[in-house]
This record gives sequence, C-alpha cells and structure tokens, in this order.
Amino acid sequence: MRLVGRVPRTRLAGNAMVRLVDPPFHVLVALVEGSPFAIEDACNHAGASLSEGERKGTCVACPMHGYRFDLTTGELVEPRGFCDNQRRLVARIEGEEVVVWDPGAGVTLFGP
Repeated sequence: MRLVGRVPRTRLAGNAMVRLVDPPFHVLVALVEGSPFAIEDACNHAGASLSEGERKGTCVACPMHGYRFDLTTGELVEPRGFCDNQRRLVARIEGEEVVVWDPGAGVTLFGP
C-alpha cells in the first residue's frame, strides 16, 4: 500500500470533508459516526471535486450534477446506474490523525 496523506482529526469535526491532493484524482476524507472513510474525490460522472459538494448524513452530493455517493462505501446512491461507484481507499485513525493509504489498482475493499 502507498501512503496518500494524513489529516488532523480536528479538521474533520462536524460534517467536514477534506480533500487530500493525490494526482490524478485526489481523495475525499471524512468521519462518519466517528469512523474515518476515504473515497476518490473526482466524481466518476463528470470529474467535479466531491469535497466541494454538500454532505447530508453518510452521503455527499456532487456539486456539478447532484449525484449522491455514500461516503462509507463509495456507492452511487442516486441516480442509480448513471456512473460507477467511487473507489475506496483505506483510512485509519492513528493518534490525532486520520491516515489514508491507497491499496493499489485492482484491490476492492469490503466492509467499513
């Protein structure tokens, strides 16, 4: 696995979302019910930055067309079938930081 970056937990307070720079697609990092999650930041539909979208509960809405993705799974929630799910990355709490790792191409993550 490759280290993508670290985010201080204080930056993720409330419903905050943070964009980690990791070309070419960058990574959106968020806490959901205290657990860390990371998905590819560029919307699979049109490439807009999801970290600039609106968060409601466990979902983020793309700022360009409103497509909603689940932050915990990367799954496209609405509208169904219009684009692929967002790729998930590994996010773990280490002390006062959330550390994000890229598991590599072809690796599918299951569970929270």
